[in-house]
Amino acid sequence: MGILKYKGKIPLKNKIIIGLVILILLSTVTVFIVYATNEEARNWINVHILRKEVTEEDVATIEIDGDKTHYIHAYDKYITILNNGKLQVYNGYGNKAYELDVTISNPIFSENGGYLAIAENKGQNVYVISERKNCMGQ
Repeated sequence: MGILKYKGKIPLKNKIIIGLVILILLSTVTVFIVYATNEEARNWINVHILRKEVTEEDVATIEIDGDKTHYIHAYDKYITILNNGKLQVYNGYGNKAYELDVTISNPIFSENGGYLAIAENKGQNVYVISERKNCMGQ
């Protein structure tokens, strides 16, 4: 008994469809790899293809009077501004989270995780702040 051989042909239309599907898959994978690894390409794709643009209206801002002395420090997920005995604490969206009265005019800052210590430079006042609580003063 002999071996039967099937000599069926794939129609040209099916060959074209399979080729296009493979080409699209390879192109998609290549674009994802380039997007993930190349920052310039990612920025170009964000602006020209995905239409992602950051404008001034989209950015969170904190208004500061430039004529006054401000001591600005960032810790954990907050930004603090010390001016005239008032410590203002802002969240990542630029919204004021809370405000504390402190008696420090020339501060030094230190942070550890969610805690912020503010002390008077060559002085005796110390404040330790955690989230919304003034834990310790003096």
